[in-house]
Amino acid sequence: MKIPPYLTVSLAFLWLWSGLQPALTAPDVSLQLLADIGIAAPWRHPLFYAASAWDVLLGILILTPLRRLPALWLLQSASIAAYTLIIACCLPAYWLHPFAPLVKNLPLLALTVYFYQQTRSSRWTT
Repeated sequence: MKIPPYLTVSLAFLWLWSGLQPALTAPDVSLQLLADIGIAAPWRHPLFYAASAWDVLLGILILTPLRRLPALWLLQSASIAAYTLIIACCLPAYWLHPFAPLVKNLPLLALTVYFYQQTRSSRWTT
C-alpha cells in the first residue's frame, strides 16, 4: 500500500513543532507543567530539554528512510502513550480542556500503530 507523503510529513511537522515551540516560546509554561506533575526542581530543565530534543529527533527521523523501520513507529507510539498517561493521571483537567489535547492523541496513536503494522508487514511504500 502506498502511504501518502502528506501523512508522514504532517506527523513529522507535529513532532518538530512539539519539540521546538515550547523550547523557543514557552519554556516557563512547560517547566511549570513539569512542576505541576511533581517533577523535582533540579530535574525540570534537563527533562524539559530532553523531551523537546526527543520530539525533534522523532520528527527528523520520520523524514528519513528510517521511517520504514517498525521500531521508529513503536517508539512514537510509546512516546504518545507515555505523554498521554502522564498528563491524564497527573493533570486530569486536561481531559476537559477546550482544545482537547489528550483526545487528539488518540488518532495520532492510531496512525502510528497503523504505520508500525505497515512497516512490520513490509507493505510500506512512499
